[in-house]
Amino acid sequence: MKLILADKAARALSKKEVVQLLARPNILRLAFVDEKGEPMVHPVWYYYSMGRFYVATDRQGTKARVLRKNPDIYFLVDESPGPTFGVRGKGTARVVDDPDYATRVTRRNAKRYLGTLQSKTAKALLAMGPSSCVLEIMPRYMATWKF
Repeated sequence: MKLILADKAARALSKKEVVQLLARPNILRLAFVDEKGEPMVHPVWYYYSMGRFYVATDRQGTKARVLRKNPDIYFLVDESPGPTFGVRGKGTARVVDDPDYATRVTRRNAKRYLGTLQSKTAKALLAMGPSSCVLEIMPRYMATWKF
């Protein structure tokens, strides 16, 4: 992963700090440009592995539809309160239309964010797996900061 400093007034995060940040269930803000040329930002659950973010989303939804046509994205993952720190960067999203894969990603993210697969919410999310796809987000770089 290519790390750069996001703000010259801040301290850069080490690779270890980035890995620790991305291992926690923070929200990833996914930005892209819609079909009308308007900017959009969607908060999403993700997991990060092997240099990629993995997000399950509705196969017919806005994110999947738009990113199939224009895969360029911007992302942000940060933490606060306390000393603000995080990562942001540009990347490319690949939409993978595979219901089994989407169900696996949904399961992993539900467990990560909800702590269980037995809750009503988790079961409702898992039921959506077959109608979902996976966004594989490949960052070009990660700009890091800590104040």
